[in-house]
Amino acid sequence: AGCEAPGDVSKRCFNILACVLCQRIDDCPEKYGEKRTYKEYNNLTVHYYCLLMSSGIWQRGEEDEGVYGFLIKDIRKEVNRAAKLKCNICKKKGASIGCVAPKCKRSYHFPCGVQRECIFQFMEYFGSYCWEHRPVQKLPSDESRGSSQCTICLEFVEHFPVYNILKSPCCKNAWFHRDCLQYQALSAGVFFFRCTVCNNKDKFQNEMLRMGIHIPEKDASWELEENAYQDLLQRYQHCDARRCLCRNGRDYNEPDSKWEIKCCQCCGSCGTHLACSPIQSWEENWECIECRSILAKSGNYQNQKKRSLATSEKIDVTGRFLEEPSPKCPRQSPGSQHSFLLRCVILHGEEATAWKKYRRNDDMK
Repeated sequence: AGCEAPGDVSKRCFNILACVLCQRIDDCPEKYGEKRTYKEYNNLTVHYYCLLMSSGIWQRGEEDEGVYGFLIKDIRKEVNRAAKLKCNICKKKGASIGCVAPKCKRSYHFPCGVQRECIFQFMEYFGSYCWEHRPVQKLPSDESRGSSQCTICLEFVEHFPVYNILKSPCCKNAWFHRDCLQYQALSAGVFFFRCTVCNNKDKFQNEMLRMGIHIPEKDASWELEENAYQDLLQRYQHCDARRCLCRNGRDYNEPDSKWEIKCCQCCGSCGTHLACSPIQSWEENWECIECRSILAKSGNYQNQKKRSLATSEKIDVTGRFLEEPSPKCPRQSPGSQHSFLLRCVILHGEEATAWKKYRRNDDMK
């Protein structure tokens, strides 16, 4: 006595797990939205998209009221209304979504509509269009048929606007898989979802919303990850000089001393102890040899040299050495090193000549 038959138990469990609107137990947030069971509302279970797209219900409550702002009594009324409507796809009762096209009487469950390639617009009045009246993208008459890579998954797509293939409104040759766009939108959110080719946001988002891509009003998933940018707080602390003079090793760093590590002012990913470099004080700038070679090619290095000969390493008659590249970076060609050495010698010679002229004039006074 008091025990339920196996069939009754399975039926009760199904009712608890199944969405009250579509009667499915599928838990696929990417397709049907988050599925949640509310114990405080007598184990009410619902898919977010099923609730959002239902034709006879509106969010009349605050965000923290009921379920996503939908009042519980309104949800009950919508379930009762949908129970009288037959789905034009699966032929079962509970079709809560209707096509908004004029004179169209089709109704369907949200999962059935997805399967039949209906369009659900997650904007304004949250309208839905059946497979016959759904919006389509038009291919310009002067645009040739072909194929290109989906710039999200890098698989090839045909240049033909169908349900599963969408064209960028802002880039002529940018085509995407619908599923790729939806996954990207769910990850990027409304603030970072944009064309992967030209980075356009407004025009791109408006077209994707029209074609049924759900763009959640949330921050990007990588912004919400805990300690996602922790590595950026780590300052580079390694001496990359050809010969490190520190007895405690290249990773030793003692602030406010000659063993303090100074990072390259350009890239910040190379460093040197103050004692292992030609710079005399912490206030002087220092560039690694990789950045110095780039500056030399652009012509900026010579200008910096003229302003301050102490801004980067140089060979000096006292025996200080020129750094070689760090082992993690490619070496310069012998020709480029030779030309750099020659420039340093010329600059050093000009400095010495100017100093001699100054001393000669001073002696004559």
